Amino acid sequence: MEQLSKARHILSKGGNVMDYIIINGFNTSTLPGCVVTDFGEVSGAKPRGEVASLHGVNGSYRILDGSYESYERTFKFYIKKLIDISVIVDKFQPNDNILEFSYHPESVFYANFLTATYKPAGNHAWELTIKLTMQPFRYQKNVNPEVFTTPGTITNPGTVYSEPIIEVEGDGDVSVTVGNKTMYLSLKNKATIDCRQGKQNIYNAAGSIQNTLRKRGGFLEIPTGRTGITYTGNVRKLTIRPHWRYKI
Repeated sequence: MEQLSKARHILSKGGNVMDYIIINGFNTSTLPGCVVTDFGEVSGAKPRGEVASLHGVNGSYRILDGSYESYERTFKFYIKKLIDISVIVDKFQPNDNILEFSYHPESVFYANFLTATYKPAGNHAWELTIKLTMQPFRYQKNVNPEVFTTPGTITNPGTVYSEPIIEVEGDGDVSVTVGNKTMYLSLKNKATIDCRQGKQNIYNAAGSIQNTLRKRGGFLEIPTGRTGITYTGNVRKLTIRPHWRYKI
């Protein structure tokens, strides 16, 4: 009843632009009478690790692997038309949904779809419940790429390391160093390095995956704070799309 009362109050005021979700580009506020009544509980990024008991050490010791846990989050919608439930649910894909929340317009979030259920909300409306597995970070929206024609520095304003996409324009054997990590490549005009976990690949100038362009060195990360960017060989330009992100 609390969710129903909230929705009725919002609608009686002519709607509230602060109560919507953008799902893969679709704004739920475009549906007449659709209101997000509960955005669910937000969890800060939780480091993944194992708890170990060590001989001679009081308490327990946590061994971290440098990654972070996902978490489940439940959203509730007040909807006037039954058909609009299908409209919303159909906007979700199984994985890698891009979400924007009205209360955080400068950020984007990523989530996997779990379940959708609905029930009557009064005599002429419906309550839709969506459960998602949220990826651990909040990402800054509309971040401009950083372009380098000479070595320089980059500043990560987030609270966790960034996994960037880096375009390297040049020819021959080159290296790219971000902080204390270096990748060595053999270029033919251009290579794009996607450093995002689960999407790590090297793309050639035509946009096709060609991981053989990488000769050695791991994928690159941008630590928080200020970090040096250097390169060797015949590199004409370096473009970094940083994907700044936050633990909460």
